Amino acid sequence: MDVGLFSCGNVQIDDHLRLNVIQNSSVPTSNFEYPYSVHVKNGKEESNLGGKHKTENLKTLVTTPLKKFSKLLGKDGFLEVHQNNLYHKYALQRADQFKSTILNPEKNILNLVNADRLKKITENRERLKPIIQSIMFLGKQNIPLRGHRDDGALFANDNHHKMKNEGNFRELLRYRVKSGDKILEQHLLTTHSKATYINSNVQNQLIDCFKEEIQSEIIKEIKENRFYSIMFDETTDLSHVSQMSLVLRYVVNDKIKENFIEFIDCHQEAYSKLDSSENIEPKLSGEHLGQIVIDLLKKFSLELHDCIGITTDGCSVMTSKARGAVQHIQKFAKNAIYSPCANHALNLCISKSSTVQFVRNSVGIIKEVVAFLNSSSKRNFVLKSILKNHSLKTVCETRWIDRHDSILLFTSSFSDILVALSTVSEWSESESATKAKMLISALENCEFILTLFTLTNILSITLPISKCLQGKERDFISATDSIQLVLDNLTDKRTNCSQYFNKIYKEASELMKKHDVVTKHPRISKRQTQRPNPPSNSPEEYYMRSLYIPLLDNIIEDIKERFKNNKNKIFLTLMGIVPCYLKDFTPTKIESLTEDILEKFGFLNIQKEVLRAELELWKSKWVFESDVNNESKINVPNNAIDSIVNCPYVLFPNIKQILTLIATLPISVASAERSFSTLRRLKTWLRTKMSQDRLCGLALLHIHRELDISEDKIIERLANSKKRNIDFVI
Repeated sequence: MDVGLFSCGNVQIDDHLRLNVIQNSSVPTSNFEYPYSVHVKNGKEESNLGGKHKTENLKTLVTTPLKKFSKLLGKDGFLEVHQNNLYHKYALQRADQFKSTILNPEKNILNLVNADRLKKITENRERLKPIIQSIMFLGKQNIPLRGHRDDGALFANDNHHKMKNEGNFRELLRYRVKSGDKILEQHLLTTHSKATYINSNVQNQLIDCFKEEIQSEIIKEIKENRFYSIMFDETTDLSHVSQMSLVLRYVVNDKIKENFIEFIDCHQEAYSKLDSSENIEPKLSGEHLGQIVIDLLKKFSLELHDCIGITTDGCSVMTSKARGAVQHIQKFAKNAIYSPCANHALNLCISKSSTVQFVRNSVGIIKEVVAFLNSSSKRNFVLKSILKNHSLKTVCETRWIDRHDSILLFTSSFSDILVALSTVSEWSESESATKAKMLISALENCEFILTLFTLTNILSITLPISKCLQGKERDFISATDSIQLVLDNLTDKRTNCSQYFNKIYKEASELMKKHDVVTKHPRISKRQTQRPNPPSNSPEEYYMRSLYIPLLDNIIEDIKERFKNNKNKIFLTLMGIVPCYLKDFTPTKIESLTEDILEKFGFLNIQKEVLRAELELWKSKWVFESDVNNESKINVPNNAIDSIVNCPYVLFPNIKQILTLIATLPISVASAERSFSTLRRLKTWLRTKMSQDRLCGLALLHIHRELDISEDKIIERLANSKKRNIDFVI
C-alpha cells in the first residue's frame, strides 16, 4: 500500500493506520512510535519543525506524547492551542478527504476525469461509426464516393445542395439523417467544421485503414498456416498505368483460398528510387517485376522461404530463364516451384488451331458477322428479335471462356443468323444490304460449315476443362488429370478419325441440305501450294485430311509440349503421395518416394524413418479400406484437398504437411485476371485520376466484400495514425 499524504505536521501515517484511526478512533499504545519524515538542511536534521512555513515547533501531541496535564485545558492549554494550529486543521481536512475517497472511490478526481473521458470517447466513436459504415457500403458495392464538390458543412445550405450533385457519400449521409440517424445528425450539426470527418482527406484515410485491416487479416491467416504461393500478372488500366495484381494462395481449415492483396503501379515502384533527373527509359524487365513482388512480400513480413509456388502467364518477361520475373523471385524464395498457368497454356493450345487455313478463315468470317450485327442498333435489333433477345459474343482473344462460348453459340444459332442477314439484305440502305449479302455468301459455304462443326466438336471438350481450371479449389494434381483427360480424348479422336469425322460430316450435311448448300471440295491440282491439296475420293475424305486431322495434330502436339513440365520429377514426387497413386506402390517405390520428398523438401526437417513409416501406414490405410468396403478406385481421394480432409494429423503429421504443400501450389492466374475485371469496374473514365492508395483500398473492399470488418478496429487505426481533433481511444 502506498503511503498517503494525510499527516499532522510532517508526520506521515500508513493508509491502513489512518483509516483505522478515523473509523475506530483507536488509541496507540504507550510505546508506539509515530512515523515521521526527517529533513536535512545545511547538513543538519530538522525533524521537529512543521506548519505551513516549517517554522513551528512540533513536539507535544505530534512527536512526543502529552505527559503534563496541568495546562491541558483552557485558552492557552495544550489541546486548545494545538486545535487552533493551521497544520492541525489542514491535517483534519486531509483526513476527511481521505476518508471520503477511500470509502467512495467513484468520487476520486482521477476516476471522475477518466470516467468522463471514457464517456466522451464512447460518444465520439459512435459519431464516427455512421461515416465508416457509409464508406464501407459504397466500397463493397463499388459505388463512387466523390461528387462535383466534396467539402464544406453538410447542412450549411440545404437549398443550394439540391441544385447539384455532391457525390454518393454526402448524399448517403443526408439520407441517413433523414431516416432518423440522430447520432450522425447531432455530430454534423454540433461539431466544428474541421472535425466532421467527412471530407476527401478523411475519406482517403479511412479507405487506407480498410486496406490495412483487410491485408492484415489475410497476412495473419497466412502466417498461422505458414505456406503460401504467389500469383501475379500485369495489365494497363484506363489511365495508362501499368498495374500488377498480386494474389496469395494458401490453405486454411482444409480449404484453399486465393486472396487478392494489392495493385502495384509497376513503373512507379520500379523507378521510384532512381534519380528523376536521369534520362532512363522506363522499360519493365522481368527483374523489375520480380523485385516488386519481393519488396511487397517483405513489406508484409512474409517469410520468403515459406513461399513454395509461383504462377504467372507464359510470356517471356515472366518465364525467361535468363532474366525472367520467376527466375528473379526464385533467387530469394529458394523453395518456390514454378507452376505454369494451366488455363493459359490450354488457351494457347486452342489458339494453335488458327494455323490451319480453314480454321483461320472461318474464325475471321465469324468475327466479321458478329461485328456487323452488333455495331449497329438497327441490325442488332433485328438479330435480337430473331434470337429472342439473345446476342452474339465476339471471339475474344484474351477471355478464354468467351472464345468457346462465341463459337458454340454461333453454331447453335447458325440458321437464325442467316435469317437476320437475309432480312438486312433486303433493306433500302445499300451499304448494310450489300455487306449482309456478302456475309450470307460466306456463311452458305461447305468449307465454312464443316469447319464450324469441327471446331464445335473440339471446343465442346475443352470448354468444361477450361472452366474447371479457373476454380480456386483445384490443385495441380486435379489439373494434370484434367489435361490428361483432354489429351486422351483428342488422341482417341485422332486414332479413330474416320469414325468421329463421319458423325461431324453427317451433322454438317443435314444443315447444308437445309440451306441448299452444295457439298463439294476445292479443285485438286498437282502443283497447288496456297491451300491444302491432299488426294481424296470424296468431300468427306478431303476435309478429314485437310481440316480434321491437321487440327487435331496441332492441338495434341501443342498440349504435350506446353504441359511437359507437369511430368518432371518434382510433380511426379508430389503426385505419388495422393492415395489414388499409392495402391500399386511397392516397398522399393515407397523408399524412392521417401528419398525424393526429403531431397526436395529438406526445409521441413522430416526424419527419414518417420516419413517412411508414415507412408507405409498411409498406403495400408487406403488399401485396407478399399478391401473392406469393396470400393473401386474412384472412391479413393485423387486430389490434395480430399486427401487432406481424410488425413488425421495425429497419425500422419508429415504427410498432411506435404499434402498442404500440394494444395498450396497454384495452377492458374485466373484470380489475378478476375482482379483486373474489378480494376476495370473501379477505374472508369470518370475516375481515372484516382490515387493508387485509394484504388487499392476500394479494390480490397469490393473483392473481399464478404469479409466482416470491425468498425472499432478501423477507428483505432484511424486514431493511432496521427493526432486527431477528436479523441477516439483511451
